[in-house]
Amino acid sequence: MKRDLSEKIESSIVSSSLVKKISAPLDGLLNRMFQSGILRPLKLFLNGTWIGHPLHPVLKDIPVGAWTFTVIFDLAGLLFNVPSFGLAASVTTAVGILGALGAAVAGLMDWMDVDPPEKSVGAVHAILNVAATVIFAVSLFMRWQSQWQLSWTICIVSLVAYGLMTFGATLGGALVYRMGVMINRNAYAHGPADFRPAIAAAKLVEGQMTRVDVDGQPVLLVKTSSAAGAGSASGTGTIFAIGAVCSHYGAPLNEGKVEGDCVRCPWHGSRFALADGAVREGPTCTPVPSYEVRIVKDQVEVKMRV
Repeated sequence: MKRDLSEKIESSIVSSSLVKKISAPLDGLLNRMFQSGILRPLKLFLNGTWIGHPLHPVLKDIPVGAWTFTVIFDLAGLLFNVPSFGLAASVTTAVGILGALGAAVAGLMDWMDVDPPEKSVGAVHAILNVAATVIFAVSLFMRWQSQWQLSWTICIVSLVAYGLMTFGATLGGALVYRMGVMINRNAYAHGPADFRPAIAAAKLVEGQMTRVDVDGQPVLLVKTSSAAGAGSASGTGTIFAIGAVCSHYGAPLNEGKVEGDCVRCPWHGSRFALADGAVREGPTCTPVPSYEVRIVKDQVEVKMRV
């Protein structure tokens, strides 16, 4: 749809065959290198699972803030004749470049997991920010050549780079706020606050996952042979209940695999603990809902764990 300027821009990007031709080879290369094998732990580190928050949006604040100060120092120094601001603008330019490199690497690790049409918008977001970084690097070289002195030529070069960065950041915001990339797919999951019937206990098979709907919430039930822990003992097994939707991109966890005391997402390989829905392996950074379980008259009942 093309109801406003943002949608028109996004629609143009999504329909562009050129963007797909440019991004497809890189996407394939990154997936071969990082989705499995010895480099996968590096991908998961850059996804930000270890801090419980995507790493890319944390790092991208460094170049945005630093380069904003670059523009301020340039304009203020030139307009009010403050020569010392030339060195300050050079320092913030360099800091921004370093931050942009980190943000770019982390962003690529997130981009690998994105599906069309969002992948095309993400590719243009990346291209614009890489272009901005290169131009800021050129301006830093110019500053070095001029011995860190202020000049309108360097200021204009930096303003061009800042404009590209701003446009790229706008597309990054659209990816999250309009297209739903990297949001918690269970953000609005709630209840039941009291125990509600889910399924007859006899219908659960040990080692198999069963998806049920309880008061409008998708719940994944798994009967294992492990000790009860946070689950509910049933005969010779234990029943666990967690959210049935992966918090990363909404994959149906019932189509994944049970691996020991965890369930693995079928799409990108995130693992969640059956006992409490905690993240055991990325790329997701967010746990899934967890439910208390009890058995009343051979009926499995669940309520959301607070």
